[in-house]
Amino acid sequence: MLGLCVVVAACTHESFMTPAPVGVAAQQQRAEQKPERRNAKKPQRATRYDAAKFEARLRRIEARRVQFQRQYAGARTKGQRRAVRERARRYVLTTIIDDIFPQWMGTPWGMARNSTSTRPHLSGMTVGCSYFVTSVLQNAGLRLDNRYRFAQAPALHIQRSLAPVRADLQRYFSIPAPRLRAKIASHGDGLYIVGLVNHIAFVVVRAGRVRLVHSGYVPDSNVIDEPLVGAQVIDISKRAGYFVTPLFHDDWLIDHWLRAKPVRFRKLGTGA
Repeated sequence: MLGLCVVVAACTHESFMTPAPVGVAAQQQRAEQKPERRNAKKPQRATRYDAAKFEARLRRIEARRVQFQRQYAGARTKGQRRAVRERARRYVLTTIIDDIFPQWMGTPWGMARNSTSTRPHLSGMTVGCSYFVTSVLQNAGLRLDNRYRFAQAPALHIQRSLAPVRADLQRYFSIPAPRLRAKIASHGDGLYIVGLVNHIAFVVVRAGRVRLVHSGYVPDSNVIDEPLVGAQVIDISKRAGYFVTPLFHDDWLIDHWLRAKPVRFRKLGTGA
């Protein structure tokens, strides 16, 4: 099974970015998705971005992280530590989904040397799919031991590093987008990462709604928040399959955030 990681990579080679499938199979797939598309909200676009306000927000996030860290260090019982973790977990997830994601909307996607932006809408900068993932996590206060190793790695290595428990890696092969949506939603509300063919994205699950947040090369080559069902990058990856991992669902990653401990990059199937 480990050998499959070569087909699920972060966006690194433009030659793998093929158009969505066409023909009878694709027409049937689109027909299956029509009800979902009618009921889904349109992709979310850029809100008005204020760089100074965003930087101030990041400072508040770090100050709040330090506050949680002190509470955690001062907790005397397992129950108290568990309570701090739960408050911190809710804070991180809400911050990423409601505060950080909207500011990145509309930031141009790219693959050149300038595609490593750490902030939204920087002049002359774009952001690749995996650089977007790492930037958002760092904006939220999570430390990575080497951001460039993370962002330049196949998606499965990124996922393994952020969710190292083997049971957290879910593999779904050749299923239509509505079934994928149901599979992910069955794991509960929260934040996930999905590894696709030559792409990586966040998945947000809230009250049964499943949305894809990513720096996408289709349809408009920018950071977008769109329904998972109907997303072209999902359709493109159907034949090869999807790899899904949760973020901050267990104590391991939130403990790294609380302690400002860098997450070590590790390759899938190795101790490296």
